Amino acid sequence: MSDSLLSVKDLTISFDVEGRTVRAVDGISFDVRPGEIVGLVGESGSGKTVSAMSTIRLVPTPPGNIESGEVLFEGKDLLKLPIDDLRKIRGKDISVIFQEPMTALSPLHTVGDQLAETIRVHDPEVSKEDAMSKAIEWLEKVGIPDPEERAKAYPFQFSGGMRQRAMIAMALILHPKLIIADEPTTALDVTLQAQIFELILEMKAADTSILFITHDMGVIWELADRVLVMKNGKIVERGPVEELFSEPKDDYTKKLLSAVPRLTDEPIESGVLDENAEPLIEVEGLKTWFPVKRGVFARTVDWVKAVDDVSMEIFPGECLGLVGESGSGKTTLGRSILGLDTSREGSIRFEGNEIRGHDYHAMRSYRRDLQMVFQDPFSSLNPRLTVLEILTEGPIEHGILKENRRDAAARWLEEVGLEADTMNRYPHEFSGGQRQRICVARAIAVEPKFIVCDEAVSALDVTIQAQVIDLLMELREKLGLSYLFISHDLSVVKRICNRTIVMRHGKVVEAGLTQSLVDDPQSEYTRQLIAAVPIPGDPNKRARH
Repeated sequence: MSDSLLSVKDLTISFDVEGRTVRAVDGISFDVRPGEIVGLVGESGSGKTVSAMSTIRLVPTPPGNIESGEVLFEGKDLLKLPIDDLRKIRGKDISVIFQEPMTALSPLHTVGDQLAETIRVHDPEVSKEDAMSKAIEWLEKVGIPDPEERAKAYPFQFSGGMRQRAMIAMALILHPKLIIADEPTTALDVTLQAQIFELILEMKAADTSILFITHDMGVIWELADRVLVMKNGKIVERGPVEELFSEPKDDYTKKLLSAVPRLTDEPIESGVLDENAEPLIEVEGLKTWFPVKRGVFARTVDWVKAVDDVSMEIFPGECLGLVGESGSGKTTLGRSILGLDTSREGSIRFEGNEIRGHDYHAMRSYRRDLQMVFQDPFSSLNPRLTVLEILTEGPIEHGILKENRRDAAARWLEEVGLEADTMNRYPHEFSGGQRQRICVARAIAVEPKFIVCDEAVSALDVTIQAQVIDLLMELREKLGLSYLFISHDLSVVKRICNRTIVMRHGKVVEAGLTQSLVDDPQSEYTRQLIAAVPIPGDPNKRARH
């Protein structure tokens, strides 16, 4: 028996898709030692998630098929273990932080109940009260504000980043020996990311091993001891992090490292705004509050002030950045502008027309012009429709489809870097990053004037991220599009946004030209955001090792 906690040997996995066999993982081998963080990086669709999930048999079969290989955990082959024995290992000894928390958390139970259940399933002797107390303690550890109250909330009442933190708490709560972390910090802003890093390093110090799947090379630099680079189902390069970053050997690894956005990058364009132009979107004194109800009669006892007296303007052809921590009100502001969340007070004007307070039918005429790329692609794509139907539904509804449906779908798929022959597949047959690209294609297919991009590129690997950003900028030039670009990644925002707004607790704490904001931040909170940005290759960022 080796000293490895997890040992994967010659693992090959294929999928039966549309009558043909696609090999997603092709004969890979790797080890994870006790107390080690191993990074697994590669493009969307390279086989990272399938490789990791197959170790505890979470890949659906069919269509998946483990053709060969073995997965040894503490000497036991998990691929041959009886399912009842495997269930005892899942959650307790090996836990998973899933990429899309909205689909991994149950919508029927409160977040606190789900964390408490995790404890009691593996240790029935723990009382409900003690389990809930530990659940609240872990919600606080992962940075959930007011954890006692939030434990009573359902997943849909959390922001995307808060759901991700709840998922992380669920994975860490039993102190497992191995954590499979699938893009665990993708939906988190940089300050919370840094907080989660501290938690992960604490777990590592306690001899917990982590298989860390990510597309973010900055995160790999800060956390990982060794890194595996995957492409087309194979591991093309492996080695210690410092060595791989300083002297990458494979061309693909070099390409990945060169595509990483950095705060020192030059913006795509300086984009001087025409001060005499009429704003496309005008928001004044906007308030979107959500009631906190208690008791048998569900009386309103308090308000969550998600957006609290926010004013802003977006000009034609502008890409306005919106940054802030998870739960700061960024997504609610974007949804309120589009009428997807009901605002309480204020004014929202599109091309000079007041649209706040319009009902479903009144907003219908504006829907083609106002689009959104949602943060969680899996929950925003209809699982019953093929990609062909998803991409052509909007243009058909608005009467703007002037070509064959298949030709139109193929064109938009190729625009976002996907192959045209995938149009007959359903959303669950794609990776997380591929689903996000389908969401971008769906939004631009109706040729709108304004798009709210809610973490539109956060789930994408760096090479595809650069490709989608270039596409968004190209469409801005071609179609005169305007964007509200919501992101936690200041490096991306600096690259494409002329102006940026910083939000915290529902209010604007700073706004101005992006370059000035990065070079000379005025608020302490903005300074914290900038200081927390992961910088690949910076020795100070690995000091905690």
